[in-house]
Amino acid sequence: MLVGGFFATLLFVGPGPAQAQDEEERLEEVADEIRDLQRQIEEAAAERSEYSDRLDETRQRMDALLAVLDEAEASLATIEGEIGDKEGEIADLERKVQVLQAQIAETQLDQRSTRLQIRDRAVELYMSGSLGLGGVVFGVNDVESASVSLEYAGNLVQDTGILLRSLEVLENQEATQQRRVEAEQAREEEILSGLEADRLEAEDYRATVDGSRAEIQIELDAQEVLVAELNAEIAHYESHVGGLEAESREIEREIARRQVREGDAPGRLAWPVPGAVTSPYGWRVHPIFGTRRLHEGIDLDASSGDRIRAAGNGTVIMATTWGGYGRTVIIDHGGGLSTLYAHQSSIGVSLGQQVSAGDVIGHVGCSGYCTGAHLHFETREFGSPVDPMKYLNG
Repeated sequence: MLVGGFFATLLFVGPGPAQAQDEEERLEEVADEIRDLQRQIEEAAAERSEYSDRLDETRQRMDALLAVLDEAEASLATIEGEIGDKEGEIADLERKVQVLQAQIAETQLDQRSTRLQIRDRAVELYMSGSLGLGGVVFGVNDVESASVSLEYAGNLVQDTGILLRSLEVLENQEATQQRRVEAEQAREEEILSGLEADRLEAEDYRATVDGSRAEIQIELDAQEVLVAELNAEIAHYESHVGGLEAESREIEREIARRQVREGDAPGRLAWPVPGAVTSPYGWRVHPIFGTRRLHEGIDLDASSGDRIRAAGNGTVIMATTWGGYGRTVIIDHGGGLSTLYAHQSSIGVSLGQQVSAGDVIGHVGCSGYCTGAHLHFETREFGSPVDPMKYLNG
């Protein structure tokens, strides 16, 4: 870039201070330009590295969140399985308790029936025993009747004893059944306590899972935004460069059609503006997209409104707005050589006008495809672009 700035001063029409500079000063100026160019290269590389780092960081966060999510989901599945098992066990215990409670109810009914029978036997014994067994026997009129009375009284006593033993068995049975119910209920309480702990743990894992999913969604959204930014920049860049390439080919045809090929082309041109070269001629690799494109001219540093001067004598063969080039002037210098001045804020010449080197032909601007005020300058041989430094350096 500094080489351009040096020669801009050296070759501008008329003598200037740059011609009085000694070799050391000129070398220092070139060194400054080289450092500035190196800085721009580093900035471009840093921009590409920044996008790459942002994507890498997002992927790393995604991987970490997915690992947490996988672990939490696996733990949650295990806990939910244990909860299911315990809920099944509780259901079995509840069914057992219901069966035992039904058995207890049946045993209690048997006890009630037995107690009623014992009461009835006691009443009968009391009624028979009011006279004593002797009264039972001797109160009858014959031997046969006495024998029946004794047998009846003995049977009452025997049946009462059986009933009492049955009642005892039933009471023991009820106590056993009750203990089994209490044991099953205690086991159920124990399982329920563990189940509640499992459910709380499961809720923690669910919260972790939901949180991880929410964070992953945030990272996905961030990636989508980043990708959208890149796609938009790619689309803008491709449309910009692609449009310029198409327009450049059309300009090439227009120049070939309009220019005068006779005569000799000048071997040297003056700098159209005194600013440094901010973007040289040649193949360039985009610092982010990696695409390779030909920059068909040079970009010269200038402020909006700065005067643009003709680089040599010639005839204006184009003075119009031309797509991505914006307001453009093309001068035919004869011998197949022409110069192009693009992105002007205003055009100061008209089609067919004769101009001399140093004449003001327009003013610097940012019309067409550009990101800031500057002059895009091209040299073309028979319409095809060549490196302007070939002529600016003489």
